Amino acid sequence: MTKLFHKIIFLVLIFTYQILPQSFGFGCLGFVGGFGGFSYQQYNADGLNRYVANFNSSYSEYIDNDMSEFGKATGYRVGVNVFRAKFSGIFVTAKGFYQQLLEDHSARVYQTAIGIDYEYDLKIKSWGVGADIGIPVTDFFSWKILDGSIIVNSARFTETINSSQGTSVKKYDNDETEIGYSIGTGFIFEIIKDYISLEGAASYSQLTIDKMKADDGSGYLEFNAQTGSTDKFINSGGFNAVIQLNVGFPL
Repeated sequence: MTKLFHKIIFLVLIFTYQILPQSFGFGCLGFVGGFGGFSYQQYNADGLNRYVANFNSSYSEYIDNDMSEFGKATGYRVGVNVFRAKFSGIFVTAKGFYQQLLEDHSARVYQTAIGIDYEYDLKIKSWGVGADIGIPVTDFFSWKILDGSIIVNSARFTETINSSQGTSVKKYDNDETEIGYSIGTGFIFEIIKDYISLEGAASYSQLTIDKMKADDGSGYLEFNAQTGSTDKFINSGGFNAVIQLNVGFPL
């Protein structure tokens, strides 16, 4: 997987450096810097939500409110702009990032006078490399016409049961590495020109997670107890929004 990232980064650099000749001056080789911010992701988790539906059905007589379905995760994104170079009327960025998203839901079951708390946590971790191309609209505002990334995703699903007998925790991880992508558009607002900027992006992010395997080796997470179904845990992605703060330095 490390070799795959190296190849992708190399291709991005080659592609972007050959787009157009660059004008020279201060920061003539572009800018490099880091960024961090908030990320929001929608997704379709048919398998996981079937598991939640089975839970609600099994304990329907003992819970006041059903456990909610999964489909909207929030978290953070941090990364590096390998370079952001300005050409004649356009700019190009090559970047790499790490993202972590979390969604959790819980319910209390009253099979006895003392309730039992069930909590389901989903954590999605992603590594990505990408590039964007855009145009300046004013001296302080730019439009990212196209923003695309290739993303490697992994997931951990944790079931925690708290009762009078103690706490039971069971964890599941995706069985295989999953590769997705995102494509969208966005903006850059210069707070301190060329050094500090606020950046936003809205995109479609493809996300799939197939099978989830228990970390204790006891088997796969079954989404339908009646049939033993192990369909996709997350079957597709959806809308993704990122807002981040960039700090850059001239090369």
